[in-house]
Amino acid sequence: MFGQKQNKKFNYQSRFSKDENSAAKLKQSLNTSWTETRRTASKSKKGNTLFLLIGVLAVLLIVMVYLNTKIK
Repeated sequence: MFGQKQNKKFNYQSRFSKDENSAAKLKQSLNTSWTETRRTASKSKKGNTLFLLIGVLAVLLIVMVYLNTKIK
């Protein structure tokens, strides 16, 4: 009847205890995926730019030849 009170038990887990670990893993995975994407994107952009510049040069040469023949 007059038993001693039991201590309360809490199952509290800090929200930062797990998040710090997962945040570090997430940051590392994002860094690796970003560097991979940046490498592949830079290669494709160089190729696309070169192709575009050669195409513009070809169009300009065709226009120049056409105008030259039209004037004569």
